[in-house]
This record gives sequence, C-alpha cells and structure tokens, in this order.
Amino acid sequence: MAYGQYTEDKPKDCRYCYFWDRKKKGCMLDSCYYQRKPENVNSECYGCPYGRAQPCIGWCTRKILRSK
Repeated sequence: MAYGQYTEDKPKDCRYCYFWDRKKKGCMLDSCYYQRKPENVNSECYGCPYGRAQPCIGWCTRKILRSK
C-alpha cells in the first residue's frame, strides 16, 4: 500500500469531515486522519481485520482465533 492513499470512509470534501474547523476554514489536525499509514509487516496485528486502530479493541482477537 502506497503512502498517501486515503481510506474508503474519507468524505469527498474536507468541509464534511469531523475535524474541519469552520471558524478557521481548515483542518484541526496536522495530517489527515483518513490518510493510510504504511503497515508494519512485522507487527503481530498485520492482516488482522480488527487491527485498523492499534491497540484494537482491548483484547487480541488474533490470539483467540489461533487458539481455536
């Protein structure tokens, strides 16, 4: 995955984004929240469907799936 691509849930226009500041007419963040970050292939969460945000949801689903 190339750096600079955006996730599928990114609004088509930044004005509709949660982080858009109407007073400043710009983004509140330094970098876009929806920009994809390069994936760490060596990470234990690589390939996990719940690993979009790390730490995922408080418990490792991957460990549970491995044990079954």
